[in-house]
Amino acid sequence: MTEDNNWDEDLEEDAAIARVFQHLKIHKQHTGESGRNSGVPQSNERVDFVALPCGHRMPADYVVAWFKYYLKQEKKTEFSCPRVHVQGKSCSKNLSYQDMCRLIPLTDKQREFLEENLAALVARRLFDFNPCPGCQSHVERRDRGNLCVHCTICTANLKRNYYFCWNCRREWKGPANNGVRCDNDGCGQRVRTSDPLIPCKPEFKKKMLQEMGDDIYPLKDKSQDRKRLALLINNVDFKNLNYRTGADKDELSMEVLLKGLGYTVITLRDLSAQGMHAAMRDFAQREEHDKSDSCFVVLMSHGDAKGICGVFDSIEDEEDVFQAEEIFNCLNTPNCAGLKDKPKIILIQACRGGKKGSVIVQDAVSRRNRAKEHIEKEFCCLRSCTPDTVSYRDKEKGSDFIQDTVEIFNQHAHQDDIEELFRKVIKKFKESHPDQLPCKERITLSKKFYLFPGL
Repeated sequence: MTEDNNWDEDLEEDAAIARVFQHLKIHKQHTGESGRNSGVPQSNERVDFVALPCGHRMPADYVVAWFKYYLKQEKKTEFSCPRVHVQGKSCSKNLSYQDMCRLIPLTDKQREFLEENLAALVARRLFDFNPCPGCQSHVERRDRGNLCVHCTICTANLKRNYYFCWNCRREWKGPANNGVRCDNDGCGQRVRTSDPLIPCKPEFKKKMLQEMGDDIYPLKDKSQDRKRLALLINNVDFKNLNYRTGADKDELSMEVLLKGLGYTVITLRDLSAQGMHAAMRDFAQREEHDKSDSCFVVLMSHGDAKGICGVFDSIEDEEDVFQAEEIFNCLNTPNCAGLKDKPKIILIQACRGGKKGSVIVQDAVSRRNRAKEHIEKEFCCLRSCTPDTVSYRDKEKGSDFIQDTVEIFNQHAHQDDIEELFRKVIKKFKESHPDQLPCKERITLSKKFYLFPGL
């Protein structure tokens, strides 16, 4: 009887999934299927640029990364072309998953990621789904008036009936026939996790503004009119280089920090050098900068002394390497008018050569000479290591540089300016990490830049 019930529920779950894919007009395809996407290059072929229906031509990996960002942050099944015009207006042409499949030879891994996330997103709209706290599988609530929900997977695994509360997302406590409220402490109340970022006190901000006068960068007060942006590029999965295990932890930690500081974070994964350049170019042109007082750019990737590695192979004599110089070029005064006279903070997690004292996991990157004064100004860059040396990343915890930087910002950003925060990061490495030392570069700040978190 139990097996029959489980079989029926499995059939119902398969039918629900089929309805989701039908709603999305997704037809799952398998590796080796004959005649697959005959008009599109196969997934093992590298396609550098793709022409979108709107007429814009851009790196294919950048388009895929942008769609992933929309799925993750915007919770949308369609996305707009990421190209930003010089006037700061984004292209308004929408693209769907079907459009992308026709234009780009997605790998099996990319297809699986996108289809699973699309299905989960639409399922939450069409049905009443929530992840079970016991097994994390998505469970559909049949009765929307009942908070007590049965998970068949946990029931089978635990060999007992397992129910969880739809409201507090914990295992159900109390009578199972009472679906209004469970007996868990705090059920019905919003559970708030502790914020590691210490907020700035209004009196401290007022004091600093009065004492420092013109020696401090003017900051916009927290409001709907303030539009702070941060760009986070995290290259994790490479064609022929090691997977950057632990980089997920760095990405999450940095996203939480930047959002706590009041920045809208644009997170893009797995870009080529061309993709990184396109991302920087479009980021520099965004109209939000006009209503901002600063920006952050965070890059995390493999690399070497030549530059920051893209996720592709090299082609003939052209290497898939992005120069850190391009960050400064894209955000300088001529190319980014919206951030003129505003602080631009850059963090780069990567090695810059092969010299090392010990091994956990390695990353790497390069540097360039400073640009001319006045063309490049109001920058402050912190690199994860000195030239020709290695940066370290733990597979479980993430990189020392990102994790320690986040910790320092959380503890001291409420009272220290950006250069003092960077100094404390360097000091911590000097005391705790003998094989690596972060390095400040190309600092052209003419004033003190305080973040004043929470204000």
